[in-house]
Amino acid sequence: RLQKATINELDWLEAIRLGIDNHGLHFSHRILCAFHTALKIAEWSPLTVLAGVSGTGKSELPKLYSRFGGINFISVPVQPNWDSQESMLGYFNSISNSYEAQPMLNFLVQSREKLVKGSDNPEDNYNGLDDTVSLVLLDEMNLAHVELYFADFLSKLEQRRGAKSSELPYIDINLGSDIPPYKLSLGRNLLFAGTM
Repeated sequence: RLQKATINELDWLEAIRLGIDNHGLHFSHRILCAFHTALKIAEWSPLTVLAGVSGTGKSELPKLYSRFGGINFISVPVQPNWDSQESMLGYFNSISNSYEAQPMLNFLVQSREKLVKGSDNPEDNYNGLDDTVSLVLLDEMNLAHVELYFADFLSKLEQRRGAKSSELPYIDINLGSDIPPYKLSLGRNLLFAGTM
């Protein structure tokens, strides 16, 4: 029987700090711990926001934290014209009669896919990251009204609080063309941060 490896959280954070320092940037221990703690309480505060002056490393901190912490990561540059969740995730293109998925939707779907255990087919296990922590960074999230493109997510992430694993909330993705909506589960392995 395999035993789970015990990871000391402070040692893990120190390894991240050293990785970031060796990469050529430096964040104080206090800032790194504050960011880590904000992500840890995602059940109660589903969006970690980094605010400050340009050039202070707001976007680099989540990216390097994920890189050196072994976390699945995507940076999504928010556009000023985002006025709905379709801007962020994708939309049904009636001209081509297909769904035009944005990279964030692909990332979210992949992060919720479960590995097929006991399968000899390598294709069954190519993308399952359900057992991996995934972090989405909404970069410059204040360029568009957050309540327009992220409201459904915030509402559903608040519903996730205290929910059983079998009752996790989901976002309906309208695929169009009389196809039933795709139900994107918002598992506890999904973390969200934003910069402004």
